[in-house]
Amino acid sequence: MVGFPLAMVGLNEGILKLQRQRKALANTLKIIRNWVMPTLVLFLFVTQVMGLDPDLTPIRLVQTLLLLATMNMGLSFVNIMLFVEAGSNTWQAQVPKLLRDLVRFFLILMGTALVLSLVWKTDLGGLITALGVSSIVIGLALQDTLGNLFSGIALLFGRPFKVGDWLQLGETVGKVNEVNWRAVHLMTREQEMLIIPNSVLAKEIFKNYNQPIKMHVEPVDVGFSYNDPPNKVKRVMLEVALATKGVLEKPPPVIQTINYNDSSIDYRVRLFLADYSKVPQIRDEFMTRVWYAANRYGLNIPFPIRTVFHQQMEPANLETERTRMLEELRSLPSFAIVESDTLTDLLPDLEVKSFGQGETIIRQGDTGVKLHLILKGQVKVSVNNRGLETEIDRFARGEFFGTLTLLSNEPTPNTVIALDDLEVVVFETEALHIMLARTPRLAQEMGAVIEARRSAIELVRQPSSRVG
Repeated sequence: MVGFPLAMVGLNEGILKLQRQRKALANTLKIIRNWVMPTLVLFLFVTQVMGLDPDLTPIRLVQTLLLLATMNMGLSFVNIMLFVEAGSNTWQAQVPKLLRDLVRFFLILMGTALVLSLVWKTDLGGLITALGVSSIVIGLALQDTLGNLFSGIALLFGRPFKVGDWLQLGETVGKVNEVNWRAVHLMTREQEMLIIPNSVLAKEIFKNYNQPIKMHVEPVDVGFSYNDPPNKVKRVMLEVALATKGVLEKPPPVIQTINYNDSSIDYRVRLFLADYSKVPQIRDEFMTRVWYAANRYGLNIPFPIRTVFHQQMEPANLETERTRMLEELRSLPSFAIVESDTLTDLLPDLEVKSFGQGETIIRQGDTGVKLHLILKGQVKVSVNNRGLETEIDRFARGEFFGTLTLLSNEPTPNTVIALDDLEVVVFETEALHIMLARTPRLAQEMGAVIEARRSAIELVRQPSSRVG
């Protein structure tokens, strides 16, 4: 009479204090206050005060309720102390919810069997036999439910994903919010809950964007005009990618040329991300920056159109192109001594070519090499002598290369590689002979250049031959 009210007052105060502190232990105290204490007091009153026979059915019902309430209190306390209050980096946090549910289910079965044996004096052997016979019928009726249960157990032990991972199932992408005995709950980016039965998920092929490593590679395809040099586009895209928040610097973004479409050259930018959940924001920022960078660097993102080119160039455009080439040649110091009429006569036999950074223009041992005049960019000249690559010189705008085979039919003794995007004028052999015949001074200067380059090559080869 005295202890029960005091205990209830103490429990109420404890529950209020724990609720203000947002402690999960308040739920366990509520079970004690609402179920354990009332049934305990009732059981003691009817057995100790009133002296009723404990074997009476009402008394057994009260005792059963007391034991079940006590078991529920114990399971709640253990769950809170081991799992709810555990830190995020502890082993308890790594235990899947499905495993905890299964352990709780078997403990409840054991507790129920204990109550039946102690309170109701039931023969568990006969009960197990009866359950064995009826389990066949129950199993047939609950095929789907049991299939989900055992599929969930298989997923639990296989651990292909965990709560918080991002999965793609078919065309749907979502974050794992819960894994229970029946289904996996995915939250999509549209904040819609997708519930997938375990038996379905166990049979499907799905992607996990967080395992085995959290780093994710996000491909983004962008198209640019055919007039934009690929190497320039790649440099701009790399700059944009590294400036985008959320894109990792190591490993650096990878930009690849993947396709030549009707109206554009397509590039694939592979962005390395540390957090897959931020893919939409990172893609949005990257694509937004692409437009501004293209505008800033003079790149063109073309419309999906088809352009038809006529085979013959209009005379006005042809004349404009020749005038531009003539002015370009006159601006070079090497052609200051060449007469304008000579240059004009040579224009039909000249060809402008473009090379990308790293391309080999002339390879050591090539024959029939023509004279190249650099209009834009820089090249590296090197010699391979018994497997050892040695750089001889570098040439830039206004300088020649490919001159060492002009006076003979021997293979070229050196290799020429573009150090950056290159634009050159290629002279036909007959046109070059005409120009040199009309400009003896240019022929003398070119001869001196050829001899100097031959000497540089021989100087590189001699030490190697002596060592050999």
